Amino acid sequence: EAMSFYSRVHVLCSLSLTHAFSAPFLAGKGKLFNSRSMKRLGLRARQMFVVPRRQALSALGWSLALGSSVAHVTGATCEDEITKLTPQEVKEWGSKGWSPGDVVDSHIHVWGDGQQPFPYVSAPPDALVSACDAEKFISTARKQGVSGALIVQPINYKFDHSYVTSVLRKYPNFYRGMALADPSVSPEDIPKYLDELQRDGYIALRFNPYLWSGSMADETGKVMYKEAGKRGMTVGVMCFKGLGQHMEDIKTLLEYGPNTKLVIDHWGFYRQPATGGTDPNTKVSEEAWKQLLSLSQYAQVYVKLSALFRVSGETEPYTDLRPRVLEAVQHFGSNRLLWGSDYPFALVNGGYCSSVASLKTWKESLGLTDEQYKDICGNTAINLFQSISCPQ
Repeated sequence: EAMSFYSRVHVLCSLSLTHAFSAPFLAGKGKLFNSRSMKRLGLRARQMFVVPRRQALSALGWSLALGSSVAHVTGATCEDEITKLTPQEVKEWGSKGWSPGDVVDSHIHVWGDGQQPFPYVSAPPDALVSACDAEKFISTARKQGVSGALIVQPINYKFDHSYVTSVLRKYPNFYRGMALADPSVSPEDIPKYLDELQRDGYIALRFNPYLWSGSMADETGKVMYKEAGKRGMTVGVMCFKGLGQHMEDIKTLLEYGPNTKLVIDHWGFYRQPATGGTDPNTKVSEEAWKQLLSLSQYAQVYVKLSALFRVSGETEPYTDLRPRVLEAVQHFGSNRLLWGSDYPFALVNGGYCSSVASLKTWKESLGLTDEQYKDICGNTAINLFQSISCPQ
């Protein structure tokens, strides 16, 4: 009952879309509901809600936004974990640099409240609007002993990087930045485009294939990928709808720019849809998992063991992921694996603390060596996302 309007709408949309827009899903005349989905969520008929058509369609659009990361909500709220620090405490922890042996979160998103000077392109779910600015993450991170994080440009701002840039300038020791690649940049303008991103402090680039009108391995994609590697910028790939449909593009990029380091987000999303494993409609694709492991043949490929709640079929501590962690270590080696939370979406899917706590069980439960464990916790991220020289 604590679920926000946008969270409910997203879950209902996800369930209904899985059934190919089946008849029980109705949107019209001011109502949006699905009694079968309501029942699965444990919501009684009297809890069905009425919303204006415009709001309903807006929420549906956000939940299906190109690679949006809304997940099946498990009940925790953002406020459960926010620990307020004094401005001085935030400043002190936020000035902390990354050091070998630290826990570093390789995948977070932060944003403001959508007001000027950083308006949204598309708004996040209500529950997350005020939960996850840069200072709130620092408070949460300190509570869990996390020493730094890579900020991945959120879809809320699309190609407007001004909010994240302001954060990188304010906390250059604590945060690193991964920009969102703009497929509309012409191949001849890519050097200038990457120059500007580097000057703003970005050391990595995210390829979201759903922002391309066609293949992300088109001329712009190939040139941008190769040029990023020349500059020491790592490229991340977000296969939100499954790794399989993007394998050919990924191999093309790997072969075109063999010196560029590539990171596969969120275990390659081998569980689909990517709304979270506790969603009863999600299924594991063993074929997708094998495809992910096959990429270990490329020495420049890394994998984020991130967003545990998206790929596990259980709640924390996500014990069903442990055999897959071992398989990943066997294929890639621990020095090509890195943990990440997918904050702030982790807040409403078990909690940020559960992601960190689950990570901390891996050493003993999996028999990892101290070196392997430290690689996954942060050393791989430190090596991969270390600061690089910006163009003058």
